[in-house]
Amino acid sequence: MIDIVERYKPSEMMMGKVWNWGSGVSVCSRALVQAVIFALITVASVCLAQEPDSELVQEEDKEMRVSFTAIALTEIPYEKVYYRNGEEFIEIQWRNGMRTFPYSLSKAKVFEVYIDQDDPENPYKLVGKAPLVSGTNKMLYFFAHNASQQKEKLPISLYGIDDSESAFPESSYRFINFTNVPLIVDFNKKRFYVKPHKPTVQKVNLSKLGAFTPFVVRDSKGKVLGGTRLFSHAANREMVLIFKPQKGAKRMDIRYFSD
Repeated sequence: MIDIVERYKPSEMMMGKVWNWGSGVSVCSRALVQAVIFALITVASVCLAQEPDSELVQEEDKEMRVSFTAIALTEIPYEKVYYRNGEEFIEIQWRNGMRTFPYSLSKAKVFEVYIDQDDPENPYKLVGKAPLVSGTNKMLYFFAHNASQQKEKLPISLYGIDDSESAFPESSYRFINFTNVPLIVDFNKKRFYVKPHKPTVQKVNLSKLGAFTPFVVRDSKGKVLGGTRLFSHAANREMVLIFKPQKGAKRMDIRYFSD
């Protein structure tokens, strides 16, 4: 900077002459350019770091195109339960009173459930098996421990249904009859049959705040077997599972699951 001051007088600077900064300014210019380039590289690196890897996102989306959730209807007497997706054995994490989070079935040809066994060459034992639900990429499987000691039966019973939004939309109720006889349901000012293991969906016009809707279960002769008032709101999907009365009880065993 001393060189610059000596080379140019203030009067010359004020007269609009072309300035030739010489070697002293060249050093400053190079430093400035390097600083700008460094700043640009730093900003670009930060932006790239913040943007998700598009290939990774696409791969994750592909993995979850075929998926399932699960609900345990009975106590499952195993510390860990796995399902198979291609060559992978993935532990199912249960959620009390709720369905599990979604799991991928992108590589599965059939739905198989396993537990650990003490065999280094074959560490997993098959305990449940069911076909994939046809016509859908979103499935819900109900798990139940099979009390039967028949050797030809696997210890875990599996029942799968279509869980897509087209089959089970928002602001609707799905009734599933787990008894062996048809039942009559009074709901939303309608009366309809619910056949065994045949999901019946009823769409309801509900507000965002929600509302109670009376619900009654009857046998084929019209005798009341149970009932209550069900609460839901417009964004919810509600499931009503109907079982035979528990030992010593007279009313049907009715369970509710909300999405």
